[in-house]
Amino acid sequence: MVQSIVRGAEAWRALARLVVLLGILVSGIFCASALRAQELHSASGPAPMPLSSDDESVLPGLSLARLYFIPRDITPPPGLIVEMSLAPPEDIPNNYYDLAKYGRIAVDYTRVGMLDGANLGVAAQALHVAHHLLFYSAGVSSDINNDGMFLITAGIAHYQTGNSRAEPFVDAPFMRFRFQSSQDYVFMYSEIESTMHFRQYISGMAGLGLRVSPSIRLMGGYHHTEFVMPTEQIVQTVNGLEGIISWGL
Repeated sequence: MVQSIVRGAEAWRALARLVVLLGILVSGIFCASALRAQELHSASGPAPMPLSSDDESVLPGLSLARLYFIPRDITPPPGLIVEMSLAPPEDIPNNYYDLAKYGRIAVDYTRVGMLDGANLGVAAQALHVAHHLLFYSAGVSSDINNDGMFLITAGIAHYQTGNSRAEPFVDAPFMRFRFQSSQDYVFMYSEIESTMHFRQYISGMAGLGLRVSPSIRLMGGYHHTEFVMPTEQIVQTVNGLEGIISWGL
């Protein structure tokens, strides 16, 4: 009982540190954005006349939805998307080394070619889940509406499940679906991915996203991951919060 209370207190302290760091980061971004906006306003001379609703319909690019938290950033090549994410369990680890055991890096390039009016590209990723999943995948991706909001990836996964280093790596068909509801400041986000094998892996996440610049998005939500470990004769599950940072257009 005492150990459970201590673990709970440590998890809350770790979460509090994370919230404080995020607060400092958001405050810094907001201040930088405000200073930049003031500089642009001073350099532009007299303030323009306010737009009517008719003008806004003609010039949607001047609406408030295009004023980002970060006015400038490094713009990637069109079609390139780089994602980094952490999906720890509900009992969040207290040190960075253990937290990194639940990480993922994914790279997409969605503009290799066109098929029936939709962009075709390539995608690859690597992820790790403690106790134990080591997962690599590569395949072909399709940007369904050519706007980066609905991406489908299909390919081959090469992965290992089980706590023994002697466990074999297996190859299996793999699919991943990602959906973003809009291009606004705040949007809904979800994704699901799975393999087809007796050592099956499946993972999904649903939550909200925040667009902080034209090319940077932050997504967070609740995730569920499970994979089969035949040697141990169990299905390992991991549930908790997931955070994703995405850079790309």
